[in-house]
Amino acid sequence: MTTKVSGGLLPDFESEPFIHWWNAVEEQEEQQRKEAADEEAREAALQRLYDSIDANLSRHLQKELAAENEVARMTSRQRADFEAFKAYCANQLETPYLPAAPQSVAMFLVKESEHGVAHMSRLRNSIATVHNAVGFGDTCVTDILVRAVLRCVKEEEAREKEEQKETTLNPKKVG
Repeated sequence: MTTKVSGGLLPDFESEPFIHWWNAVEEQEEQQRKEAADEEAREAALQRLYDSIDANLSRHLQKELAAENEVARMTSRQRADFEAFKAYCANQLETPYLPAAPQSVAMFLVKESEHGVAHMSRLRNSIATVHNAVGFGDTCVTDILVRAVLRCVKEEEAREKEEQKETTLNPKKVG
C-alpha cells in the first residue's frame, strides 16, 4: 500500500488505513484544543471570582490591609541585604536568588560569617522577608543547613568569648 515517488517510499494517502489514522490524529488534536480552551475558560472564570472577592473584601478590610502592608514592607536595610545576596548568587554561585535554594543562602552566610552571627541572622531574615513578600515562603529560616551554619558560628563566637574571659581572669605570667 505504498507508492514509489521519486526514489522514496510514501504511504498511500488514499488508503483506508491511512485515512483512518489521519482522522484519529485530527480528532485527538481537536480534543486537546477543546480541553485547553475549556481549561483557559475555567481559569478566566476563577480569576474573575477572585477579583470580585478581593474587591468586596478590600472595601471592608481597609484598616487591616493597611496594617498587613505595613508589616510586609521592607526596610532599606533589608533591601540592601537582599541586593548583596542577589549579587552573590549571580556573580559567585550563578544560582537563582528567587526562589533561593537553602544551599545558596548557607554559602552566602558562610561568606559573611566574619561579621558575626547577629549580622548573619539579619541577612537571613532579610532574605526570608523578600521570599515571604513574593510568596515563596521562608525556607531560609527553617532549612536545617542554614540553621546549622548559624549554630556553628554562634558556638564559635561563644567559645571565643569564653577564651577571652578566661584570658582576662587568668593572665599568663610573662617571665
